[in-house]
This record gives sequence, structure tokens and C-alpha cells, in this order.
Amino acid sequence: MADNLYEIDSAMNLIKEDIIRELSESVSRQNKNPYYSQPLSKNLSFSDKTLD
Repeated sequence: MADNLYEIDSAMNLIKEDIIRELSESVSRQNKNPYYSQPLSKNLSFSDKTLD
């Protein structure tokens, strides 16, 4: 029984590592999108920008 639990635990850890890797890659791809890399000032509303 303990052997089965060890195998299940190992398999779940591998699955968890795969999911974390996929999520990390997905976030990296999204961060390369030009929309996300705009300067912060372009994302501010009119009322948040300082007026000249």
C-alpha cells in the first residue's frame, strides 16, 4: 500500500510540475505581447494624468 501511495504522490508531483511549467510559459508569452508592454502612462485614465 505504501508503494502505491509513493507512486501516486510521484505522479501527482510530475503533473503539478507540468502544469506550473505550462502556466509559466503562457504568462511569458502574454508578457511578450505589445499590448502588455505599453508604458504605464498610456494606461492611465484622463483624470489620473497630470495636466500641463
